[in-house]
Amino acid sequence: MDDATKKPLIFILAVAILLVPSFVVTVRSDMISGAVEITNIIVCEDLTSDLVPVNVVSSSSGFSYGITQVCVAFTYRGSSYFESCVEWYYEGDLIHNESVDLDGEGVKVFYLLRDDGAPLKKGLYEFYITCKGVRLADISFSIGGSESEIVS
Repeated sequence: MDDATKKPLIFILAVAILLVPSFVVTVRSDMISGAVEITNIIVCEDLTSDLVPVNVVSSSSGFSYGITQVCVAFTYRGSSYFESCVEWYYEGDLIHNESVDLDGEGVKVFYLLRDDGAPLKKGLYEFYITCKGVRLADISFSIGGSESEIVS
């Protein structure tokens, strides 16, 4: 092959090498977000035995200092099993994570509390739900200060 033939082929190969990984990531992300749906996210201090939230935090307020636990509850619907994970962060540092099965449909409830029963520290907390590296929900709230926000 001469140089005139090689240049277009090299260009096409370079473009394919750049576009294929981004296409795979996009398709994978769409598959996961379409396979697992998170709705009705509630951040509160506790739930009653009938699953009624107590002291719900809104998007414009946080919890007062002195609470000893925070509850995150949500409904989910998964059309197939994908390994999912929930993660709790305090001031940007991971403090707890665990795998969670989101296959089928139902309600999941997670609590954050200290082993010694003491009040949770003042500051910014975050709760993430991820599936195969795709973030399905991003929840942040504060204790004793700044604003809280729920993003799903």
